[in-house]
Formats: sequence, structure tokens, C-alpha cells
Amino acid sequence: MKNSIDNSAHDMNRNNVVKIGKHTVYISGWLQLAIFFIIIVIGAVFFLFIYGLLTPDQQKWYAGLSLAYFVPPAGKETVIFIGLGQGLPVIHWCLTLWVFDILVCLAIITNWWFLEWFIKHIPPFPFLGIHRKKPHFYKTKVSLKLWYEKLHRKTREIELRNYGRLLLIVLAIFMFVPFQGTGAMSTTIIGTFLGLRKRTTFFIVAIGSFLSILVIAFISIGIISL
Repeated sequence: MKNSIDNSAHDMNRNNVVKIGKHTVYISGWLQLAIFFIIIVIGAVFFLFIYGLLTPDQQKWYAGLSLAYFVPPAGKETVIFIGLGQGLPVIHWCLTLWVFDILVCLAIITNWWFLEWFIKHIPPFPFLGIHRKKPHFYKTKVSLKLWYEKLHRKTREIELRNYGRLLLIVLAIFMFVPFQGTGAMSTTIIGTFLGLRKRTTFFIVAIGSFLSILVIAFISIGIISL
């Protein structure tokens, strides 16, 4: 029992180690949790700042669409068209959505250690499947820890075979395409699950979100016609 607790603490400490240049810095779970709430505060302050610049009618749409943006099935392709159609200022509304995407990405990648620790400490559980070649039921045990580590190894193999750029391009396209489920949250989770560097995932989300919002806004105001 004691060894299990020691191993858990060791894994948590290892997951909280961050490399900054040539230096290795340990960031405690409490500090990362504090960062999470700081990100929420920053988002709230930014929201209130933009909210105060709008008229009463615009404020209603701004608040409602901001909330809808985080609730499926609404996405950029929905809230941008509706927001601009209801008279929200282009720069204010598009900047809000971009900031939201960046903050969501930061909130996930700075606290991924918790989900990673959770995955690695779930015991293997029974799974019932069906063989394709000879259809019959089989029973086995699934370990999320082994699956997660195997996924990271596959990602490293892809990068070593010089397919890493292709993986980044595919993830960038996934972020850019304005369909439900391809936003900042999904892209950050997928990138982190695959074991991509946090900085790489952040840049994919930031740039992809900016370009996606820009294109949809241009279409909405008529600069780009389809």
C-alpha cells in the first residue's frame, strides 16, 4: 500500500515537471490549479470589459452567444453569423471568441497532469469484444495506462519517421475547419492525448482559431463570397 502511494506521488511529481529552456522547473498541483482559476478570472475580466463597451441590446446578444459558444451544438460557424447579424461589433466579437479559444487551450494543457494521473491509476477492467475474422465473443482486460503510453510511442515513431509535420498539418486543418467538434477544446485534447508538445498544441489552436474566425467573419460581412 505504501509503495503504491509512493509511486502515485512520484508520477504526479514527474507530470508536474516543466522544462523552460535549459532549466527544469517543478510546478505543484496546487499551483497548476491556481493557474486554472486565474485563467477563468482573466476570461471573466475580458468578457466584462467588452460587455461594458456595448449597448444594452448588444449586451444581451453578447452574453447569450458567449454562453452558447461553450454549449454544443453551437460553434464559430453559428455564433459569428448570428452575432454579426444582430449588430455586434466585428472586432469586439471576433476578438472575444479568439481569446476564449486561447484560454480554453491554456486551461487544458496546464492542468492535463490531473487527467493523465487519473488515466495511469485506473486499474485494468474487463472488456467484451467480437473477433472480426471468426465472429465470436472474447473477454480481455483493458488498461488505459498501457493504451495511453502506446499512443505516445506511436506519436514519437511518426515524428521520427518525418511524418510529424503531416500530423501537425492534419491537426491544424481539424482546428481550422468550422464544424461542430473541431474547436479549441477538441483540438487541445487530441493534441495532448497524442503527446504533442504543449507549445506546439498552443500555436496550432491560436493560429487555427484566428484564421478560422477571420474567414467566417469575412464571409459573414461579405468580403468573401461563396
